[in-house]
Amino acid sequence: MKEQRKAIRNLWMKSFISNKRRNFFVVLAILLTTLLITSVISLGSSLITANERQTIQYAGTIADANINDLTEQQYAMIKANDQLSAYGQQRTVGRIDETSLVKKKQTLLLHWYDESEWNGLRKEAITDFTGAFPKKEDEILVPLSALNALGIKKPKIGMTIPLIIEVDDEEQKQDFILSGYFKEFVTQKVPDFSYVLVSEAFSTKYPDPEKRNTVSVKYKQGDDLLEQNKHLAEQLKLSEYQEIKTTFMETTQNQTTVYLGVGLFALIILVSGGLLIYNVLYISIANDIRFFGLLKAIGTTGKQLRRIVINQALLLSVIGISAGLLLGWLLSFWLVPFALKSTNFADSVVVSTAPWIYISAAVFALITTLISSVKPAGVAAKVPPVLAIQFVETPIKLKKVRSKSGGKLYQMAWRNIFRDKKRAVTVILSMFLGITLFIGVNSAIDSMDFERIVLNDFTYDVDISATMDFEAVTGDGNEILAALENMEGISDLHAYLDETILVDYDAEKFSGYIDSYNKYFKYGRHDPKELNQKNFKGKLVGIDTKEVVKLMTDSGTDFDESGFSKGAFGLVQSSNPEDFSEIPTLDFTVLSTGEKQSVPVEGVIANDYLGIQAKGAPVIYVAKEAINQFTPYADMFSVAFNIEDEKEAAIISQLKAMIDEQPYFRIMSKSEMLEKAREEIMTFRLLGNTLAVVLALIGLLNFVNIITTSLIARKQELAILESIGMTRKQTNQVLAFEGFYYAAITGGLVLTIGSLVTIGLFQIVKNTAPMAVFSFPFLTMGLSLLLVSGLCIATPLVVMKLSGHQALADRIK
Repeated sequence: MKEQRKAIRNLWMKSFISNKRRNFFVVLAILLTTLLITSVISLGSSLITANERQTIQYAGTIADANINDLTEQQYAMIKANDQLSAYGQQRTVGRIDETSLVKKKQTLLLHWYDESEWNGLRKEAITDFTGAFPKKEDEILVPLSALNALGIKKPKIGMTIPLIIEVDDEEQKQDFILSGYFKEFVTQKVPDFSYVLVSEAFSTKYPDPEKRNTVSVKYKQGDDLLEQNKHLAEQLKLSEYQEIKTTFMETTQNQTTVYLGVGLFALIILVSGGLLIYNVLYISIANDIRFFGLLKAIGTTGKQLRRIVINQALLLSVIGISAGLLLGWLLSFWLVPFALKSTNFADSVVVSTAPWIYISAAVFALITTLISSVKPAGVAAKVPPVLAIQFVETPIKLKKVRSKSGGKLYQMAWRNIFRDKKRAVTVILSMFLGITLFIGVNSAIDSMDFERIVLNDFTYDVDISATMDFEAVTGDGNEILAALENMEGISDLHAYLDETILVDYDAEKFSGYIDSYNKYFKYGRHDPKELNQKNFKGKLVGIDTKEVVKLMTDSGTDFDESGFSKGAFGLVQSSNPEDFSEIPTLDFTVLSTGEKQSVPVEGVIANDYLGIQAKGAPVIYVAKEAINQFTPYADMFSVAFNIEDEKEAAIISQLKAMIDEQPYFRIMSKSEMLEKAREEIMTFRLLGNTLAVVLALIGLLNFVNIITTSLIARKQELAILESIGMTRKQTNQVLAFEGFYYAAITGGLVLTIGSLVTIGLFQIVKNTAPMAVFSFPFLTMGLSLLLVSGLCIATPLVVMKLSGHQALADRIK
């Protein structure tokens, strides 16, 4: 018994070593499938993780919602709510004066989180935390972006940082101790803004006279946030000046879409890879049936034959799976960072190397290999020795054909394809899946027209705007505007000017306006009790008359263009015109000159048009060309314009040098944003096409392997046909027809079912990116099918030519 097992082991090992060609293709099939599964699932898992992590990092919190200006009683209800897993408070205490900053374009606020807010909701959204949360009155916790603005390149815990701060409109100097620092991502969306975290002791020392605060909450159940927000708002009995806002913009539907897309991609890989492994093993074992017949003739049992086949399959699996997992692991560490480095996920990259990914890939490849081995092994074990020795892979089923054209070459080719229906279906399905995925991925990527998104967001070629600290702008904007007006190549110049004004205050007269303002700007509302003649500040904004004319025309409002352009009247920013029905004129003092001015009010511009927030008083719009009638010192705070193409690079370079010298302005150009969009789309295209091409190659490799093996098995049959008069040219024509039929059937499936799959992939992209626009991939589909047709026709001809060097008598044997 022991000797038998040893003999069987030696037998299958020698058989294994002798079948180098078979082993190569089987190992390659297993390796490719395992590699694809590990790399794609790792990429998909990493993408999902990066998306979730980036959402948290850019929001700066894991909180589900924020609520403004809660009373002590309402906050007590928050603490007692058993549906919340975490909650906390925060507020802005003051700001850091620009004289303390190295980067003058930065606005630094003094901000406070209570410890429950920081530990429960904020720490997970940051990285590289060093030190401790501030406890003492003079301790601060500072993001790296704020330290950079302060000129501190190498922070040290315990170092003293002298700052000039403004709290309650009073300026003072104070030395702070650095208790910690960290990297955060919120300020990446607003590059001219950052903050310094102060302690609760400091916050208590300077309470907010208007009692403004923001409370963050996180629910125990993470689903249906809108319904939970509604329920919480009802429990707290929020006033019309309070609002509960969901923190995250991403919806559950978008996350589901990402999972669905990755799952669909992985499913196609599993099917394609499984077909490839099955085909290669089935054909290779079928070709060995003669060998198995000889073994049975000398006494080998069916059980022993099964063991030989299974042992060889297991050895091939060990080699292929191990190599595939190793390459997949290495590829993941290159592919994931490369795929995401040019995207918005660059700061959130986490290479997913969870054990389940590799275990799943290994188990799938192993099961597929065993399933692919068991059936042909059973056939080999059951076939009688005499028949096995004479075995032909695809036996001809005798069937009478009554047709005058029955001997036509194209009909012979058609019957040859479906002699083995299972093989034909497997080849066609494998090629169909690979090509369809290639076309679908290309179409999905093309639909994400990042350039179109940029073009929709940028009406003009260049946009120059003031940073957050608008009131600090004193003449710098006008210098930029004057330079722009004198530059050749600039057209369609569109600028806004502004000046801070002190509006004459009347509590009764402005009560309606203040009430409407607080209902709209809930998170920047003003306490009417704190407003007075000294702090009722507004904005005088100069706007192009043509812009106002278009705005009024679109809204169907009558408008005196001539009177507005001459400064005869102005408009106020408000979403409730009734608030000014009893205020025909606004009287104000221009702070830069101290002069008293007045302007008649004859209309409104909605709050959401520019969304400018003032310090209590209205924003008044007057014609830009007439603003000098009210103040000679109005400063530009935003300008947009177009540039002639041939002069764009030189002008943008010149403007950047100018802006770098200005303390309060930043520049954005359409060309730079387009370039970034092109980089992102190229990365996605390279990534998607690499995976899709590999899958397409799996399908084509299936075809090449099956056709090659089939022709070798039919070598004797084709030689017999030649011996009775069929020419080599006719043989080649039959084979070319066979290849053409494979391509035609595959092409028909791609054009019909494949088109539906492509449209389905676009719908997945559309749910994630609403700006996506579908265009049918005629060119990609046409080129793909043309390439497949050429390969399908050429493969059998090449194989036949390579095998045609043998003498006819040798091929008939």
